[in-house]
Amino acid sequence: MKVKLYYYLVIFAACIIIARCDYKLPDFVSFPKIDAHVHIRTYDPSFTEQAITDNFQFLTIVTRSSGQSFIDEQLKYATFQNNKFPNTVYFTTTFSMEKFGTPGWQDQTINQLKKDFASGAIAVKVWKDIGMTFRDQNGNFIMIDDPRFDPVLDFIASEGKSLVAHIGEPRNCWLPLDSMTVNNDREYFRDHPEYHMYLHPDYPSYEEQIFSRDHMLEKHRSLKVIGAHLGSLEWNVDELAKCLDSYPNFAVDMAARICHFQVQDREKVRNFIIDYQDRILYGTDLGVQENSDIVSVRKRLHDVWLEHWEYFSTDEEMTSESVNGKFRGLKLDKKVLLKIYYKNVKNWYPGLGAD
Repeated sequence: MKVKLYYYLVIFAACIIIARCDYKLPDFVSFPKIDAHVHIRTYDPSFTEQAITDNFQFLTIVTRSSGQSFIDEQLKYATFQNNKFPNTVYFTTTFSMEKFGTPGWQDQTINQLKKDFASGAIAVKVWKDIGMTFRDQNGNFIMIDDPRFDPVLDFIASEGKSLVAHIGEPRNCWLPLDSMTVNNDREYFRDHPEYHMYLHPDYPSYEEQIFSRDHMLEKHRSLKVIGAHLGSLEWNVDELAKCLDSYPNFAVDMAARICHFQVQDREKVRNFIIDYQDRILYGTDLGVQENSDIVSVRKRLHDVWLEHWEYFSTDEEMTSESVNGKFRGLKLDKKVLLKIYYKNVKNWYPGLGAD
């Protein structure tokens, strides 16, 4: 009897071991992936070569609207990388706010966008300087729902292009540094006090920023809009879910905001990603400049990708420089991983290459 019991126990233990050995996480390198939010501002190919090594494609974001010359400089880098790596690098454009409000601004802007689309741009970016920097002739802040933007946004929609919208900032932006929930926000606003709205109470509030974005979404239901940085609703997945329910033309990328998932309730975040698995895009907001230390930049890129992969694909206990304390990975199903890392980017950015 004891021999039989021992025999069964050995078989049972062996079955558990075999089952564990048979279970394999999706392999990082072989899994198709797109980083849908990077900034490549160099002719050096090394940054993109790291993407090829790790089986990534890129969407490099051309951003900031202060002047056409700065936009053109970014476009030179983007088109160079796109021409050199046509199956790896794609790019957005943006538009200049120079002469905004003057006769002919809309027509000039649309004509410039036509040229950029003809050069390969697959989407248009609007940045937080709309809502936080530019003012009209009366000193009022220009918000993204300003009707003077409507012809431009309608043109983007008519061309089948998407809008990447970084409108507003994380809610931490309106808090003192020591009250912020994640370290990377604390570091950014310490280094960029001009965008730390806690220091500028006379600027539009967080609620006004979100309202202007949502009003724009309401007016342009046919325009595909990707809210950069979790749509500035990073602080609460319940609030983000309400927004996604209200605006079916709206999706979000996770660039520089994954840490905000990590400080919320794990099961709530996991369920949110599963429920909205068609509306969430992977991105990092990492970038490279001319004269960067390319060795350290490539290492940083690879390390961040691996850290995020572990968070989304395993349930291991982890730490991150962006948050205080430990957290567990989400261990998402392979089908969900394929959507947030790959399929959603292609669905929300028509023109980002064929399979």
